Amino acid sequence: MDELIIPPLSLNLITTNKCTATCLNCCLQCSPENNDRLSLQEMVQYVDSSIETYDTIKLLILTGGECFTLGKDLDSIVQYASNKGLMVRVVTNGYWATSSEKAFARLKKLADAGLLEFNLSTGDEHQNWVPYDNIIWATVAALELKLSVAINVETSMISQFDERHLKTDPRLEKYKPILNEKLKVISGIWIPFIKVTQEQLKKKCTNKDSDPLIVDRKTGRCTNIFNAIHISPTNIAYACCGLTVQYIPFLRLGSLQKHSLKFLYEYQFQDFIKIWLFTEGPQGILDFCMRKRNLQTIDTKGWHICQVCIEIFKDEENVFTLQKNYQEVFSNIIFKYSIMKKKYLQSLKNKKL
Repeated sequence: MDELIIPPLSLNLITTNKCTATCLNCCLQCSPENNDRLSLQEMVQYVDSSIETYDTIKLLILTGGECFTLGKDLDSIVQYASNKGLMVRVVTNGYWATSSEKAFARLKKLADAGLLEFNLSTGDEHQNWVPYDNIIWATVAALELKLSVAINVETSMISQFDERHLKTDPRLEKYKPILNEKLKVISGIWIPFIKVTQEQLKKKCTNKDSDPLIVDRKTGRCTNIFNAIHISPTNIAYACCGLTVQYIPFLRLGSLQKHSLKFLYEYQFQDFIKIWLFTEGPQGILDFCMRKRNLQTIDTKGWHICQVCIEIFKDEENVFTLQKNYQEVFSNIIFKYSIMKKKYLQSLKNKKL
């Protein structure tokens, strides 16, 4: 098994399921009433065990839910990880940035603690809970504090708000020279989980006059798996932090209260389907299932890659089909994987040099 293992590059702590928003299509089903969270002691423990086990880990990502609801514990874990030599990134909806002064004051504490990267999420659903102005105030404060900023805009064919609003906002005009260097605006494909929005999107997708999605990431291999250690607020290790991870038991590796971080991370490399996902992605696996079941290929136009993944695993017959027929592609996939792994490890070595 050791020859298959790819070491992780980052530690991703989904610090809490508590959030100030209750977005209808929240991928993690977060809300103000959901109080699941990692304690400061647990977060420190995971930082220590991760970097002691893997010297490849250079980045700590603190997300949620809403990690700013952790209060002083957020500052403490940023300080601790920074002192350990990790780059630290936080991901937030910006609810706390209710004015330029408050945004600067809050972020300065984190910058002083060692924060280097700052990610914001916004879009139609987020703005039902967090005003757009908050995003601007938080962005300006972060840039003035010399932080790297990325703003992820939830994007679909039915979105009213898109990245153009940010790129043309006069309050960000002075920062245009550093756009895509210190300030990145990203169109992240948004996934509908409730029936109403699923039907709205489906209707738009079938409209021949509709514009295509800005990004279509359903094709290609999965780049989310095998690159990080992902830990939930309930101390469950995940194989990825994909948008549908909560809906796919196959991606839950096990409890960190019962097993070590090293065991759970490395045991996943015994799973051929995960290696297949890394090598060729979910689209190829779904098509394989459909062929073996003599079913029509599923039209995944406009889907996010994570939606394709959930399409595979929501049907037990697909899983049975893969278990029964995987040997047909086993040798070819393992060969491809070995080449990809070799190139990947070489690139890590070159970066160190």
